[in-house]
Amino acid sequence: MMANSGKTLVKSKSGLRMVSVEAKDESPLLLQEPLWVPDQECPVCLKCDHKFDILTRRHHCRRCGQCFCSGCCTEKVALPRMGFVDPVRLCNDCVDVTRKENEFYNKHLKLLITGTFLLLTGGDVVNQSAYCQLTNSHREILFSCDKPDKDNTAKMEWVHDPISFETIQEGEVHNTQNDIHGSLLPKSLKIKYKYIDELRELTLTVPEDTTNRQPMAWLKAMEKAIHLLQSGNEPS
Repeated sequence: MMANSGKTLVKSKSGLRMVSVEAKDESPLLLQEPLWVPDQECPVCLKCDHKFDILTRRHHCRRCGQCFCSGCCTEKVALPRMGFVDPVRLCNDCVDVTRKENEFYNKHLKLLITGTFLLLTGGDVVNQSAYCQLTNSHREILFSCDKPDKDNTAKMEWVHDPISFETIQEGEVHNTQNDIHGSLLPKSLKIKYKYIDELRELTLTVPEDTTNRQPMAWLKAMEKAIHLLQSGNEPS
């Protein structure tokens, strides 16, 4: 069943998932659905060692695929990182991880896709203003001269070649500004990424004259996204 352009609904024993039709359009942040541990291989709850019997049923966590009793696998939580349409049953440990990820998906990822103006330095580009955006598929970071119009109908001019998000090897934030509460705020982000057979660097810096906090928030969100891409765990 085709749900919308480039996406389709698939049904598994864990529930309905919205996935990309083509593998090339799949988000690099997507987690694949795990194989369930066979019932015969888990006689007791993985968390509390309670023995399964007629009264104590097995429940499989939809994120890790392990077996738990109802007390250790009771909550149903949204799991957008696996593309599930509805909340799914998770073990207590996976609930904690998933809730932190959901904060990233609900807040930080939207900010990355919306975009912001930053200064770029890398290769032939030196301290040049660009509107930085993560694509809707999360596959590329785009750097345009101007903010795209709402309908994306205007012809775009590019400051820098797109960076394939999954080629990013490292993202290092430099905190050099302090807010009124004394907290460190991100000033720049150095991205190291692979381009064919070489490792390249691009530094994204908050403009000095900005009074908008969105560029700083965008850098912090990108740092979280890179951490999520590399570790597979919750954003820091």
